[in-house]
This record gives sequence, C-alpha cells and structure tokens, in this order.
Amino acid sequence: MARDKEETKARILSAVGKLLAESGFKQLGVNAIAREAGVDKVLIYRYFENLPSLLRTFGKEGNYWITVAELIADETAVNDKSLADSMVLLLTRFLYDLQERPITQEIVRWELLEGNELTHELATVRDQVAIESLEFLKQKHSFPPDQDIPAISAVLIAGIVYLVLRTKVNDTFLGIDFSSPSGWQRIEKAIASLLGAIVENDG
Repeated sequence: MARDKEETKARILSAVGKLLAESGFKQLGVNAIAREAGVDKVLIYRYFENLPSLLRTFGKEGNYWITVAELIADETAVNDKSLADSMVLLLTRFLYDLQERPITQEIVRWELLEGNELTHELATVRDQVAIESLEFLKQKHSFPPDQDIPAISAVLIAGIVYLVLRTKVNDTFLGIDFSSPSGWQRIEKAIASLLGAIVENDG
C-alpha cells in the first residue's frame, strides 16, 4: 500500500513537471494534473493538500532543482579550499547541473513571463537552496565583513541562469560559442577570475 502511494505521488509530481514545461502555469490546475497523471484528483488533495503545497513538494522532490546535498556533494572538497575557490566550485556545479535539467529551464522561462502564487512557491524553493548553501559556506569560511557575499552570489547565479536559458535559443553571446564545451569552460574561468579578484581569501 505504501509503495502504491509513493508511486502515485511520483506520477503526480512527474505530471506537474510535464505540464509546466509544455504550457506554463496558466494551464496548471488540479484537474489537468490529475488527467496527465491518470489519477483521481481526490488523491492530489489527499497527498498534497492543495496546489501551492504540491508545487512546494515538486520544487523539493520532483528533480526540479539541485539540492543542497547535491551542490555540496563532498564537504572535504570545500574544507581544503579558500572561500573564493569554494564559491567557484559550487557555482560551476550549479552551472553544469542546470544544463542537464531541460524541464527546469522551460519552467524558469515560464516564470519570467508569469508571476503568480505558483511561481512564487518554486522561487521560494530555489532561494532556500541558495540560502542554505551560503550558510554552509559561512560555517566553513569567514565571510569578509566588507564584502557582501550573498549579493555577489546573486549576481553570479543570475548570470549563470541567463546564459543557460539564452543559449537554448542562440549559441553565441559576445562572441563566445556555447555550442561547444570550450565556451562554457571560458565562463567557468571567468567565474574563477571574478571571485579570485573580489573575494578575500581566508586561507
């Protein structure tokens, strides 16, 4: 019985991702999700309470966004690095992970067009991952008091998201060819150069 419940929940979460990627948030409703998942809509309310709660669960469990555990992966790798190098490591992991999530990319595109209660739920999940990752870094390294590490991170994360989304419709930007690994390697080096120059090393 428990297995059936988990399988049904997984089908519902998968249906959410498919519908969001195909038609955005305007067509997303309990009835549409139930049809796509092949389940009675009563089960959606039973397992997830309501649509916003379902979106929160999708954000956390639906393979929608990288988790803190996936981002950190190996704590010892961060322990041996400076703050700047640790930030480079996490940001490049985020960059390459986002490239492997085409459904996530489609959902983020929709979010840029449609701000509503449901988009807010997914944005909250993403923000929480970023906040928890910064807290992890703060436990391992001292944040320089004269440098706003969250703001620096926000600018770089936003740039990464933009480039990943943009290069799905155009392979080049500022003469950089993103159709080959070398283009992304240039971005990785640029992130390292920027952080190396503006973030004080803590040893």
